Amino acid sequence: MDLAHVAIWVSDLDRALEFYGALGFEETNRFTLDGVENVYVAAGGGDGDLQLRHDPDRTTPIAPSRADTDHVAFTVDDVDATYEAAVEAGAAPVVEPVEIDAADAYAAFVEDPEGYTLEFYRTG
Repeated sequence: MDLAHVAIWVSDLDRALEFYGALGFEETNRFTLDGVENVYVAAGGGDGDLQLRHDPDRTTPIAPSRADTDHVAFTVDDVDATYEAAVEAGAAPVVEPVEIDAADAYAAFVEDPEGYTLEFYRTG
């Protein structure tokens, strides 16, 4: 079994595409269903996509909560460079790049423009 995609709601589709584009994500698919725009993006030829969902008629705020979805993790070749690119693209720093001995990983965390926490990591 493989993970196909993770879907997140965004309030500004153009801003989300610009942010994820700055991190090397490219659009892989797009469609509108029942008035909701769905844009799939992927980075580095990895398995799975990130689905950006946008409802231009939505009246409730998008309020990601780490109590409900802690974070979305991405493996990267260069944690430091990806972290810096994310911050330059508008992400808020959460945890600067750090060794996580228990996981045998080097990782960093940021919040994307919607407030979703993203982890960038490499193992070993």
